[in-house]
Amino acid sequence: MSIFASILRSVYKLSGAKKAFALPEDALRKEIEKQNRHRGVFTPTDRNAYYETIAVNGFPCLIVREHPKPSEHAILYFFGGGMVIGPDKGDLPVMRKLCRETGCDVWFPFYPLCMEHCITETYAMVYECYRKMITLYGGGNVSTCGFSSGGALALGIAAYNSAQPEPLPQPRHIVAVSPGEVPWNDGEKSRMKGLNERDVSIDYAFMVTVEKFMRHGCENVPDYMLSGSRGDFTGVGDIHFFYSADEVLYGALPDFEEACKRANVPYTVSARPKMVHCYCMLPIFKEAKEDFAKIVDILKK
Repeated sequence: MSIFASILRSVYKLSGAKKAFALPEDALRKEIEKQNRHRGVFTPTDRNAYYETIAVNGFPCLIVREHPKPSEHAILYFFGGGMVIGPDKGDLPVMRKLCRETGCDVWFPFYPLCMEHCITETYAMVYECYRKMITLYGGGNVSTCGFSSGGALALGIAAYNSAQPEPLPQPRHIVAVSPGEVPWNDGEKSRMKGLNERDVSIDYAFMVTVEKFMRHGCENVPDYMLSGSRGDFTGVGDIHFFYSADEVLYGALPDFEEACKRANVPYTVSARPKMVHCYCMLPIFKEAKEDFAKIVDILKK
């Protein structure tokens, strides 16, 4: 493990960030509201790329392009935050890097958060983004990518699409970095709990508590929207998972692998020991740079 990766892991431990994810529901809600005061929709003002913001189902979607005209291929890219915490401007350099190094346009939906909306509304918005992208770029030219809860949405687009009466073409590639999901079977629960002490970022308790936020009072929520490994990925070009081997969410991997096998979709897994949650979306140290480069290679094919 590189010195920087070791330092980053120690910083997470010392910060006590993980403790927030184990708070009781009311205290957790207050903590989420506190964090969201400094996050949310942003409009880039730099000249490092070409930007456009469109409205989709009443919510903004930022489009990042290297050139004024649309590229031939595009990535639907999702921020993380447990479906409850919004993005910040720190996501922008990663979007520009993806855009520049893959040659793809990057669409970044500011999707409805489950502090105020049911997860079904989130899916309706991001799927409409996907529909617009298929119309513009054509089937087989759109991939999805996301980290944490965004990784769940990157996978969930395919499951949501499979559930439609008239499905669109499936994503060319799916890259899911530490995709979140509510544990739904005894094996997954046991594996996640077993990893809890080794995870310096996320507490297992949050993966259970978050279900109530995601439902937002709605009982009729499809299983795959809460637990992505229960979805149907049939027709996807390929799926690629990136994890820390020492994070709670790594416990869901066997269920995602089974989902890929059921759908007969080729998949790969990269899992590095002792990394922090979603480390490869912070490509400023050795391990993160190497795995971000792998993601770029996948998405530019």
